[in-house]
Amino acid sequence: MRKLGKQARILLVFYRGHSLHRFEAEHIGDHCLHSTISALFNGYGLVFDRERVKVPNRFGTQTTVTQYRLAGSSREKAARLLERWRVPV
Repeated sequence: MRKLGKQARILLVFYRGHSLHRFEAEHIGDHCLHSTISALFNGYGLVFDRERVKVPNRFGTQTTVTQYRLAGSSREKAARLLERWRVPV
């Protein structure tokens, strides 16, 4: 299988039903998740649900981040885009 680009990798995670915040996205190679979400929205019309959540940080306190999830209304559009990018779902 060919190497997936960042947008394809992130979209596949969302398409499979997972949600992500910025620190989780770091583990799969996205160091600027909000920009990737913006690119997927502006470039392809994909909509993401957002929720502000608190997560532990490395200093032992809580940090507020945005948790993103692919909106149900964008699931079909995401499937077509992944197919166009030849990403096996």
